[in-house]
Amino acid sequence: MSPTATLRQRAARLRRAGVQVFDFSAGELDLPTPAHIVSAAIDAARRPENHHYGPTGGETRLRQAIADRLTPRATTPLDGSSVLVTHGAKQALFNTFMALLEPGDEVLIPAPYWVTFPSSVRLAGASPVIVQPSDGELKITPDHLEAARTPSTRAMVLCSPNNPTGLVYDASELRALLTWAATHGVWIVSDETYVDLGFRPVPAPGQVAPGVSDRLITVGSVSKSYAMTGWRVGWMSGPKQVIDAAAAVQSHTTSNVSRIAQAAALAALTGPDVTAGFRAILGDRLKACQAVLEPLGLFRTPPHGAFYVFPDIRGFAPDDVTLADRLLDSGVITVPGASFGAPGHLRLSFAIAEEHLRSGLSTMAELLDGWAA
Repeated sequence: MSPTATLRQRAARLRRAGVQVFDFSAGELDLPTPAHIVSAAIDAARRPENHHYGPTGGETRLRQAIADRLTPRATTPLDGSSVLVTHGAKQALFNTFMALLEPGDEVLIPAPYWVTFPSSVRLAGASPVIVQPSDGELKITPDHLEAARTPSTRAMVLCSPNNPTGLVYDASELRALLTWAATHGVWIVSDETYVDLGFRPVPAPGQVAPGVSDRLITVGSVSKSYAMTGWRVGWMSGPKQVIDAAAAVQSHTTSNVSRIAQAAALAALTGPDVTAGFRAILGDRLKACQAVLEPLGLFRTPPHGAFYVFPDIRGFAPDDVTLADRLLDSGVITVPGASFGAPGHLRLSFAIAEEHLRSGLSTMAELLDGWAA
C-alpha cells in the first residue's frame, strides 16, 4: 500500500473519533471535473458503440489529440501512431518498463521520486538505482548520474515538474542531463504529468536536446491538469517500436481504456482551456503556504509547478517519519520525505480548499513552534 493510502486510512480513523483533520497528503485537485468534460462522457455513454471493446491503443481521435498536444514540445510533428492511451500514467510507466527492460537492467531514478517509479521498474524484473542529489539540494546533475552508472544502466527517469518537490529543471539543467543520457545510450522516461500546472514555462526534453528523441518516452495524463484522477486516462509517446511493444503488453493485461473515459479525455484536450484557471487557484494557495511557512524557515525551495511544497524540517526534528506521526496525532496529515527517498522533509499538498489550507497551516505552525520551544 502506498504511503498516502496508509495515511488516508489513519485520517479516517481520526475523523471517526471526532478529531478535526487537516489533510495535506492529497495527490489530486479538490476541484470537480469541469462540466463540459462530464457532459462529453454522458453523451458517449448513450452511444451503443462505446459499450463494447475498442482499439487496444486507444481511440483514433484521442491519440491524435494527444499527439497534437505533445507536438509543440517535440522536435517534429507527431501523429497518433506514436501514442498509446493507457489507464493513467501508472500503466504508461508499467508498459514502458515492460517494453524496454530485461532482468538485470538498471534504471536511474533521481531522488526525491514518486513512489511508483521504483515499483514499476521492479515489476518489469529490473533494478531501480536511486540517484541522490548533493546534501541540501533537491535536483541532480550529470555528475550524480555518472557516479551511479554501470554497464547495466538501461534508462533514467525524469519528472519535471517534480512530485514530491514541485521543482522544475530549467533548460540548461535539463540539457545537461539529456546530453549525458545521449552520450551513454541511456533511454529517457520523462513523466510530464504535471506539465500543465507549471507556474512558469516547463522546458521539454525534445526542445532543449533534439538529438534524444529516438530514445525518449514521454508519459502523461489528464488526471492532474483537468481534475480527472478517477477517470484513469493517461498516455505514453515515443518511438514506434516501443509503442508497439507496449501496446502488446497492454493487449494482454488490461486491453483498451474505457471508451467513455476516453471521450471525456478528448473533451478535456480539445475543449476550453481550464488549466489556466486551475493554475491561478493553485498560485493563490501557494502564496498562503508561503505566508505561513517562510517565517518558520520552511520555504527555502519554492515550487515552480504541481501543487506540493517540500520543506526541510531537520531544524525541527531529526526524523521526518516521527514528526509526521506527531503531526498526525494532532490531526495534521503530511507525507514524510523518507517515502520519496528524501528523509528530513515533509510533502505538503496545497490542492485543498484555501480556508482548510490556511487553518491547517496555522495549526501546524503552532505545533512546530511549541515543539521547538
